[in-house]
Amino acid sequence: MLWRRKSNLTHRGIEPDEIFLDSKNLPGFDRELFEGRLERPLSARVAYLFYAAFLGVTAVFVFRLGELQIARGEELRARADTNRLVRVRLSAERGLVYDRRGMELAWNDPGARVYSKLAGLAHVVGYVGYPNEFSDGEDPRVRIGQAGIERAYNNVLRGRDGSRLVEEDVGGAVISEAVEYAPKDGDDVVLTIDAELQSAVFEKVKATVLERGFRAGSAILTNPVTGEILAATSFPEYNSSALSASSSQEAVDDYRTDPRKPFFFRAFEGLYPPGSTFKTVVAAGALAERTITPEYQIFSSGSIAIPNPYNPKEESRFFDWKAHGWVDMRRALAVSSNVYFYSIGGGFENIKGLGVAKIADYAKKFGLGALVGVELPEKEGLVPTPEWKAKNQPSDPVWRVGDTYNLSIGQGMIQVTPLQMAQLVSLIAMDGVAAEPHLIKETRAENSFEARPTAIAYKIAGIPKDAFSVVKEGMHAAVAGGTASALSGLGVGVAGKTGTAEIGFGKTVNSWFIGFLPYENPQLALVVVLEGGDAKNLVGAPFVAREIVSWLIENRPEYLGAFQ
Repeated sequence: MLWRRKSNLTHRGIEPDEIFLDSKNLPGFDRELFEGRLERPLSARVAYLFYAAFLGVTAVFVFRLGELQIARGEELRARADTNRLVRVRLSAERGLVYDRRGMELAWNDPGARVYSKLAGLAHVVGYVGYPNEFSDGEDPRVRIGQAGIERAYNNVLRGRDGSRLVEEDVGGAVISEAVEYAPKDGDDVVLTIDAELQSAVFEKVKATVLERGFRAGSAILTNPVTGEILAATSFPEYNSSALSASSSQEAVDDYRTDPRKPFFFRAFEGLYPPGSTFKTVVAAGALAERTITPEYQIFSSGSIAIPNPYNPKEESRFFDWKAHGWVDMRRALAVSSNVYFYSIGGGFENIKGLGVAKIADYAKKFGLGALVGVELPEKEGLVPTPEWKAKNQPSDPVWRVGDTYNLSIGQGMIQVTPLQMAQLVSLIAMDGVAAEPHLIKETRAENSFEARPTAIAYKIAGIPKDAFSVVKEGMHAAVAGGTASALSGLGVGVAGKTGTAEIGFGKTVNSWFIGFLPYENPQLALVVVLEGGDAKNLVGAPFVAREIVSWLIENRPEYLGAFQ
């Protein structure tokens, strides 16, 4: 009996529960880590279910393959041979162009780009047309920007076209279609331009050009505090809507053969001698260099004469436009005395003068002879130097004192743009620190917008504030009773400087006005230039400037700071 009991103990298997019965009492026992639990193998039923599912899916694929290859093979083969896939362009909507007050300047109608009917906007807004041989990589079916903001901001305005794949049978019937990717509409662009002001300025320029026999004209209005360009016009101009139509090539050819050059944006690309408006630069430079004091008087009898270095018995005579008598700097600016600026620029008798190098240096400080950096194409202009003349005028390479005299009054080889002169007069108005001119106010995407970064301030170094004060006082005197008196009596203080730049032998002239207002707290800088007029004509840029200021007073007094 005892033996049998012992035998059972020897051969009976030990149950797992006997081993792990007290495992929960072990130190560090953690049920979440499955301590104390046994792994059990999956049952055979689970494996059978997995195999059955696999066989079912395989059967579906085999059946479908058999249907496509055997049952419908001939049908699908014929369809592949006769049908075709066509990629259809899904056109993106081109972004709109607005003025600063929310007026639409360019928008879309089915089949064509539409432009505002207001005159004077073409050069800034531009137009669209089909790509030409110079438009690398452009879809020939898509109109792209050809000029103005339409071209400069084409990638912003055009958006991104989408596409759709269409399957057609041999008869052209659609069998199936699917969108590859959706189009993304272009962003809208908001300009700093006031369209109604721009149009009014254009009409004032146009009327005087046509009535007084000038060849062309331009005008610019900027805010020297913000750098925003409120108006930038050029007459003559083209018709944006006509050029954007399907017959645009014919219209383009007509404009290109027009001798008045309507594609030429004179406000930014026109190059002209600045005439007496340049005297503001010479005055500021002479004061900064202490060449002369503001109160020192110079006598103008109507001309000055200097010995001819090639023939001492002869004199070279340089004329004033009239005899002004004794004038100091403020009076010389007001009446635009040539003799005074010959003397302080090139030197005469006991006055040493700035000299050509210093004049050129101060001209460049004001931004002349360099790109302003606006969003549309512009020209650099030219500030001449002896080195430039020696290189570019081999028939007469020597720089003479007469060249310095001519430069001192803005004549001769110097070339500037109206845009550069707008920056120059802004710098004078703001004592040498003004925001850079620009045309873009913001861009707008769907449900968002991006404002243009704050304009970088352009600062002139080396000219003291009191020098700017003297120049501004002289310009104010020019309006009060000098050459710019056409702008007096308007009810708002204006400071200005006129200029008459001779072309050729002096029978044809360009008429200039530069100025700022209100005088006490400048809010606007104004530049007008009328091109190629009769030298005997007495109505020019100052008259146009008065017409523009009068319109502002009546229609946009807020731009003048409520007549500050």
